[in-house]
Amino acid sequence: APIFTVVGNHEVMGRFSMEKDLNSQFNDPFPRAAAQAIYRQKAEQLNPDNDPNYYQDWLKNNTYNTDTYNEIFSLPNGKPYYAVTFGDIRLVVLYITNIWRTPSLSPNAKGRYQEREQDLDNPIAWGYGQHIFEPVSKGSPQYQWLQAELNSTEFQQAKYKIVMLHHPPHSLGDNIVPAYTDPVQIIERDRAGKVTAVRYEYPKDKDYIIRDVVPLLEAAGVQLVYYGHSHLWNRFVDGNGIHFLESSNVGNSYGAYVGEKKRPVPNGYNENYSATGDPNGLEPVMPTIAPLLGENNQPLPYIASNDLTVFSIFDTGTGIVTSYRFDTRSPNSDVIKFDQFQLRLRD
Repeated sequence: APIFTVVGNHEVMGRFSMEKDLNSQFNDPFPRAAAQAIYRQKAEQLNPDNDPNYYQDWLKNNTYNTDTYNEIFSLPNGKPYYAVTFGDIRLVVLYITNIWRTPSLSPNAKGRYQEREQDLDNPIAWGYGQHIFEPVSKGSPQYQWLQAELNSTEFQQAKYKIVMLHHPPHSLGDNIVPAYTDPVQIIERDRAGKVTAVRYEYPKDKDYIIRDVVPLLEAAGVQLVYYGHSHLWNRFVDGNGIHFLESSNVGNSYGAYVGEKKRPVPNGYNENYSATGDPNGLEPVMPTIAPLLGENNQPLPYIASNDLTVFSIFDTGTGIVTSYRFDTRSPNSDVIKFDQFQLRLRD
């Protein structure tokens, strides 16, 4: 059977190094714009012959790449975003992911909201927050490709229109915060001009998924958006009838942030970062068949467990999406069907 894959943050390798191990390299991507600025300053020294191939290799080695992913999988158009038709489905796969950084505000944390104190005088060591790997904002090449795909005959004639990406548009999980946008860098200095802090803000009104991508999907009649990243199961339905399904509870869950459980978000920043719930305003749908029960014996609208694994199956004959859970602690136990919903056919 074919496997249709999507690039997530774990498929992107950071800066190449002969001194650092692979895990350190993986956690060390560098924004292309910042690397290009460094290159321009050192171009005559680095590339005196102005060889374009050298430049491309240098840029890749000093930023990030998906080489291993590309070597393992054969992508339809040679790009990390693509669309395919199989049966009644038109599947659109987007490259929407950013580097994961810790939310910690410890002085030693190279995080999503700040740089480490020890790196303040060394910009080459900065992490630049949760920077985005491939633009999808309005006008970007991927956005223009998506517009063309949604207007294509193949897409418009498909019975079922499904979009898959890694980063969540809606979630109770941790990784949906902060907003999916380019980090806004704020450098603080003392009177002598010495850098005393570097922090990052993420304006919520500039979330590229919610602001730019979702309106395209709504207008095009997409029925299902499928994604992961926060390592839990939850689903949502918006006012246009689009189902949003995050079916990625397969161990190492980051939890669901509802009630008294709060995300680690900064206080005193310019932006307001949602500590609980879906920051983009939807309420989760309660599983329709057999929801788990919480400590107060009330049904839970999510599964966030390191003991249970969850998977979802779409039956194209009926248009029904069914989610199942399995307790890995009991290998001989039955799989439990806990949620089911039907994709509505669009005119």
